[in-house]
Amino acid sequence: MRILVSGSSGFVGQRIIDVLRKRGHWIREFDSKKGNDVLSFGQCKEACNSIDVVLHLAAVLDEHSAIMHKVNVEGTENLIKAAVENNVSRFILMSSVGVYGDCTEVKTEESKLNPKTSYEKSKMLAEQAVNEYQELITVNILRPAIILGQNEYWEKIVDLIRKDFPLIGNGENKWQMIYVTDLINALVFVIEHKKTAGEILNIAEENPLTLKEVVIEIRKTLGMDENQKTLPPLLGKILAYIYLVFGKLIGKKSIVSPEHLDRLNRGRWYSIEKIKTLGWQPSWDTREAIARTVFEIKEKEKKFKKQ
Repeated sequence: MRILVSGSSGFVGQRIIDVLRKRGHWIREFDSKKGNDVLSFGQCKEACNSIDVVLHLAAVLDEHSAIMHKVNVEGTENLIKAAVENNVSRFILMSSVGVYGDCTEVKTEESKLNPKTSYEKSKMLAEQAVNEYQELITVNILRPAIILGQNEYWEKIVDLIRKDFPLIGNGENKWQMIYVTDLINALVFVIEHKKTAGEILNIAEENPLTLKEVVIEIRKTLGMDENQKTLPPLLGKILAYIYLVFGKLIGKKSIVSPEHLDRLNRGRWYSIEKIKTLGWQPSWDTREAIARTVFEIKEKEKKFKKQ
């Protein structure tokens, strides 16, 4: 197949294009780091020429970015419109389980959407945008859980745990995640199997841990004891505000913010029965994936120190 991958230089993008090429697919990359712009309809239309499938990974995650909404929503609209005009057969949008908001109970693909943050709301709007073209092109919406693997998000989490930052609350909220290797395998499965066409699919590992269990697994892999300190939620938010104010005073970004704590304390619990019924199964155990993620971060740190 001839596949256009937007966001090809990203954490997932780099990995998926390597796998797809090895499997014999022809790949066209579309990424801001290569001078491409999803806000340019002309560029989108040119990129979609002679393409069979568009895999739309490109997104701005920084909620303080002035262009987040434009890229995530208007950029998605540009790309799917360009795909339709080029008679592309299929458009696959990588959304996020964040569109469900806080999950105090397991969420299926049919669950009500209740996004909380600006990023999550932009993803919901992107989903709505592609759904408007369903009669003109086959649309898939994929909702992956938080992605495990060596990336900036987990580097920050590991840094907080190393500093023995207290766990805010009791840590009993469920955290269901997906290791990047399993996510790549799921993306390939969706692309290569026609029976997945037109589906909305949650993608995650089999069973959630609690946030406390996640933290303890990281501590164990770092060689720390399992005695994780805790703070009541109110005190935790006060501490986060202190970090935030102090960071602004010294001109340094805070390692934690009230928004960050809200995300940590949210429930993340999803059903993957739908994609399993179609034939995909995750292969990584969550605890092993956490250990592997921490190992990858430590290896990166070793290489950095040698430079």
